[in-house]
Amino acid sequence: MAPRLRHNDYTVGWVCALPDELTAAQEMLDEEHHDLPPSGNDTNIYCLGRISEHNVALACLPAGFIGVASATAVAMQMKSTFPAIRFGLMVGIGGGVPGKDADIRLGDVVVSQPGKGHGGVIQYDFGKSTPSGFERTGFLNAPPLVLLNAVTKLRSNQRRGRNRLSLHLSKLSDLPDFSRDKAESDMLFEVGYNHVGEDSCVSCVPTRQIQREDRANSTPMVHYGTIASGNQVMRDGTIRDQISSEFGRVLCFEMEAAGLMNNFPCLVIRGICDYSDSHKNKRWQPYAAGTAAAYAKELLLIIPAAEVAKTQTIDEVTREYLPFSRNRKFVGRDTDLDALKNKLFISKECQKMALVGLGGVGKTQIALQFAYWVRENHPDFSIFWLPALSMETFEQGCTEIARALRIRQSEDGKEDVRKLVQQRLSAKTKGKGKWLLIVDNADDMDLLRGVEEEEGLLDLLPQNDNGLTLFTTRHNEVAQLVAGSDMVEVEKMEKEEAMNLLKKSLTLKRLPNDDGLMTDLLVELDYLPLAITQAAAYINTNRSSISEYHRLLKSSEQDAIAMMSTESPDNTRYKKSVNAVAKTWIISFNQILKHDIVAADLLAFISCIEWKAIPYSILPAVQPEVRMASAIGTLYSYSFLERREDGKMLDMHRLVHLSTRIWISQRGREGETSKAVLKRLSEVFPCDDYTHREIWRQYLPHAARIGQIEQCQDTEEKSELCLKVGRCLYVDGRIKETVVWLRESCEWRDRNLAEDDADRLASQHALAGAYQANGQVKEAVDLLERVVAIRAEHALAGAYEANGQVKEAVKLLESVVALKRKIMAEDHPSRIVSERMLASFYNDMLKKPETGQATANDVMLFGLNANQSR
Repeated sequence: MAPRLRHNDYTVGWVCALPDELTAAQEMLDEEHHDLPPSGNDTNIYCLGRISEHNVALACLPAGFIGVASATAVAMQMKSTFPAIRFGLMVGIGGGVPGKDADIRLGDVVVSQPGKGHGGVIQYDFGKSTPSGFERTGFLNAPPLVLLNAVTKLRSNQRRGRNRLSLHLSKLSDLPDFSRDKAESDMLFEVGYNHVGEDSCVSCVPTRQIQREDRANSTPMVHYGTIASGNQVMRDGTIRDQISSEFGRVLCFEMEAAGLMNNFPCLVIRGICDYSDSHKNKRWQPYAAGTAAAYAKELLLIIPAAEVAKTQTIDEVTREYLPFSRNRKFVGRDTDLDALKNKLFISKECQKMALVGLGGVGKTQIALQFAYWVRENHPDFSIFWLPALSMETFEQGCTEIARALRIRQSEDGKEDVRKLVQQRLSAKTKGKGKWLLIVDNADDMDLLRGVEEEEGLLDLLPQNDNGLTLFTTRHNEVAQLVAGSDMVEVEKMEKEEAMNLLKKSLTLKRLPNDDGLMTDLLVELDYLPLAITQAAAYINTNRSSISEYHRLLKSSEQDAIAMMSTESPDNTRYKKSVNAVAKTWIISFNQILKHDIVAADLLAFISCIEWKAIPYSILPAVQPEVRMASAIGTLYSYSFLERREDGKMLDMHRLVHLSTRIWISQRGREGETSKAVLKRLSEVFPCDDYTHREIWRQYLPHAARIGQIEQCQDTEEKSELCLKVGRCLYVDGRIKETVVWLRESCEWRDRNLAEDDADRLASQHALAGAYQANGQVKEAVDLLERVVAIRAEHALAGAYEANGQVKEAVKLLESVVALKRKIMAEDHPSRIVSERMLASFYNDMLKKPETGQATANDVMLFGLNANQSR
């Protein structure tokens, strides 16, 4: 009596496309099981059974629906209905690709096996049209390791003469249509000879048939290699061989496997029923379906049930979040990739590593290539990607990972998705649940560590013995923090790598025959990937030539800029790196200048301030506002600016910023631009009211940057900016810096303003306070003695009076009033206050003759003078 199991008892999923394939599969079962009730919205109809120790669920594509999309739908429903399935088998017929290296005959079996840069299956009709033709994109995963290991053992058994395919095929002996004798002769025709007549090849010219030696026996041979999958039947021998050659040798064409490989990890097994040419017919299909099913059974007999139990389910394996498709133009970087593979997977020296290097050197692309290598070679690892540009992008990445992991969140949305992802990936799973996490653009130390009471990104990352983490960063300091010495320093490309990248990136139909021209261009670009790809983009977009681009690049070169050096954490200098990227960008800057003058002016403005965390409010005022928005949009389109997620800040890449400095210098606008920027900052920099603290902290780095520019020295605007900055720093408690800024303000005003000028006295008084706070008491006293007559006279006079020294108080106030009458209007409040205070002291002296020698005449004269001055 057939047993009835549960959905969770089935560990192998077997997918067929045609009824003959399903028939052959059913015949291979050692035991058939009762059907189970349908699950959810699953429209598949299953045949259930057992082969050896494995419970197998069989499903076939709906009648009349074949191809990639239908296969995907069937596999996804199977995965949902049978959650314990560990791997799949795509078993059926296919068209062979005969060749000298593989004597493929009808009835033989082809098995997908990774090699030659492919995962075992390629989708040859998936891609995009480009000016140079059709470019294939996408990448299909390799079969699970448990299946590949079984394939290795089975191949060994076959070489030792332990091939049991004939034994399994005998199970079809009761089905006449599936016998070898039912099929007609095996005929292979010349590639260029097309079929003549109807279904059979009776009318085809026999002399166009390729003669092959007879085999010693009728046992099917098994071939291992790449299978090509697409949505159309391959019926052309010429196109067949062309595609085979493009992918380094294809053994078989079929129509379903591409729909399974990335979402339903499986091995593809195809019985050869034709040669993928115009001589195709259906007579060999039943027998070929039988040979494929027989191989599948033989494979399952080799795999221990215990090994299957230890394997992750398909649902667990296919959970990942990679925001980018594989970069088909990626070249080289073997040394960097090998370092990652060795430390994380071979020697297993560490669990965390960092890729560190200059912006544009290719760190993200190396990380992406590594992610796809892990997907292909370690399918038991889930792969996740987190952008660390800001807390917002980090949280968005966590949201995508939570979706991939099917983490349930509360309906009110109050749960922190970052913590949910951290908890899930940190959970102990007894050897399962392996993952690779890539944290990209981890450049902001404050964001990583957290500021004040806020959590940093590092506090939100998962920790697990089964987890690996790879960071990409521009800063050595960050790399040391997150990975210690386990870092890979990414350098510029080797010459051959750079050449290959340039050739792959260009869409020119005819590349120069002379590699010397491209070598000259690569030398100018300093072999930096970003510079190379941007140069190629310019050439492609403008339909330019390499020689023309090289000429433009040479003509824009500035002799004084030959190489820059960088030392972390100085973000303005680049160690031993020729500024080739800047030369590339300067060409684009000039293009912007031609088409958007406001955007060009904005580039020039930003060149004089700090390159990151640029507040919108600091930018020059442009009316109408939509014009500024348009200019910023232009710079976004060139990827020269990035908007932070909060919408209040802009960032410019460091190399772009340095390039703009070179650009304005070449145009002779460095002095004009820097002075205009200085004037803007001196106007918009806030006062030292504590309510403006957030604003001045945002502005301070930009004030520091403009303050270093040579053309901004010894100017009134610089003095004013220094005074504002100094006062704000004083409120912030940064006293030593306060002294520096205020001293510079005073020095200019001491040289250029009158001794009794109010602005000069204001700077001196502020500096005196800073001196005192900094412990420089002597300097504070000396400076206060010079300004006390204007800024502290009333306080000192009051102190004299309180001490009974009315005479000294009167003497001080007389000098103050005399000075104020020279520099202040008669109705100035400060002047009036001083005059009244002096009059009050005169009256006190009249009442108390012992305190001084003022007479009634003194008081009368003072009053008369005061009235006359009014």
